[in-house]
Amino acid sequence: MKKFVKLIDYIEVNIFTIIILIISFLLGKFKDVFLLFIIAAIHELFHLFACLMVKVKIKKITILPFGLCLLLNESEYIISKKQIIISIFGPLSVLFNILWIIPLFKLNFLSEHTYQFLFRINIMMCVMNLLPIHPLDGYSILNALLQQFFPYKKALKISIVISCVFFIFFVIYNFFSFQLMVTLFLLFEQIKHIIKYKTLYRNFLIYKSQFKKHKKFKIIDDYLMFKDYNNYQIANNKILSDVEIASFELKKYIEK
Repeated sequence: MKKFVKLIDYIEVNIFTIIILIISFLLGKFKDVFLLFIIAAIHELFHLFACLMVKVKIKKITILPFGLCLLLNESEYIISKKQIIISIFGPLSVLFNILWIIPLFKLNFLSEHTYQFLFRINIMMCVMNLLPIHPLDGYSILNALLQQFFPYKKALKISIVISCVFFIFFVIYNFFSFQLMVTLFLLFEQIKHIIKYKTLYRNFLIYKSQFKKHKKFKIIDDYLMFKDYNNYQIANNKILSDVEIASFELKKYIEK
């Protein structure tokens, strides 16, 4: 019982989830929305399995309109390789879903209509989640890959720009389709992410101002630090470490 109560502390329900469930019930679409939720929940459970595999702790589980969302401890500072593994496991759930959807249809547990709906949604969700739009998996993969070649701040800027461009095309393509609710949700997420840009970078500097030892190191010359490296910079005939560089950048933030 105590474990169950403790688990509830990690779970929260998004207000959009309640609104969409009520609307779907009133419109007679509850079954379709529920099946969509199951597919999305399995997708997120694959992320959870990946987190357990690479030993990343879960901070919170949010019940969204179209599945679950895992909030990870210090998600912005997980090393890029782990972030890629966690992100790519979600789309891989498409293969698992096929393994149970097809047998259930052949055993007559699913009608032709339900089978077609589940199969189509399964493929569509996999493809959509690979788009480089925040907060989809494709964005996390893109951002993690960019961090291998660019400093954290620059990688974040490029990721946000690409996310916004792809979102505009997504809106144009889906504006008159049934995905309008998903589009509105993604719009809300884009705005939140852009507003959080400075906060994300400030938090990154705070993280770097604490001693965090990485396996790789990099010499920089512009105070723009890489996430997965021990950064060093030569300034005034002195070698500056991660802690010193981050502290210098934080001081500039405070003075602005």
